[in-house]
Amino acid sequence: MIYFLLFIISLIFSLAIGNPLIKLLKSINAKQTIREEGPKSHLTSKAKTPTIGSLIFLIPSFIVVLSLILYKKLILTQDLKTVLFTTAIMMFLGFFDDILKVLKKHNKGISGWLKLLIQLLVSLIIYLKYKEGAGLFYLIWVFFIISGASNSYNLTDGLDGLLTKVSLLSFLGFIVLFFQTGKPELVYLSLIFCGSLLGFLYFNKHPAKIFMGDTGSLAIGGAIGSMAIVSRSELYLILFATIPILEALSVILQVASCQFSKRFLGKDIRIFKMTPLHHHFELIGWKETMIVNRFFIFQAICVALGIVILLFINI
Repeated sequence: MIYFLLFIISLIFSLAIGNPLIKLLKSINAKQTIREEGPKSHLTSKAKTPTIGSLIFLIPSFIVVLSLILYKKLILTQDLKTVLFTTAIMMFLGFFDDILKVLKKHNKGISGWLKLLIQLLVSLIIYLKYKEGAGLFYLIWVFFIISGASNSYNLTDGLDGLLTKVSLLSFLGFIVLFFQTGKPELVYLSLIFCGSLLGFLYFNKHPAKIFMGDTGSLAIGGAIGSMAIVSRSELYLILFATIPILEALSVILQVASCQFSKRFLGKDIRIFKMTPLHHHFELIGWKETMIVNRFFIFQAICVALGIVILLFINI
């Protein structure tokens, strides 16, 4: 019963603050700055939509969690501390990135190197808590997961509702995993995120009234990555975060193919029409809603497969 209540409270909370926050963001002219090298259709269809909308689900999520902790309904374990800390740091990192973009009216915010440095510092703190005699390789592994998850979920946020739907599925996979591994505090947190994200989806679905912004995408990536680390289930990300991984791989492959072809062949050869991957499908003629729905279905299949494997292993 408590699980259902947490989900519903988070859902109602996010729905309740959605419109007031959207009005506030519009009033301060917090508009999304569309990157010029992206699909040309986005320059007209999405340019006036406000950003930093992830506050619609992040504020309820943190308030509900902190209320449970204060009323001693949720035990603040080291695992929960780690996930909340990572999520909060990534949220503030994304928030400052979004604010810089709004102020400069440009899609360039905090430098990539600074983001990686902060992700490295977060990874170092997690490593010191969970190293258990592990060597330097484990620090590299933690950094790979935290930075990889944060940046891959960030890259996935490019179409109305896409990242929100994919993230819901990722958290759903981890809910089952935490049930199986006996981590009730992380089950609560994942359910709270699912409820507030579902409320946010009401405003973020096509045509979106609000965009998530880096505030939300980096926070979600940080949450998912740290959840995988504290539960020692990093390999499940292959199935619980398949779409974000493919989005990130498409960018890596595109950059590698361009650099290699220019250097050794003297011409620019691209694997995809544009990256991240969802833009490639836009440019070959798929409608935005079709891409989002098909990516969602594919991610759902992967999460279902992950759950089946998880249940089979724990029989």
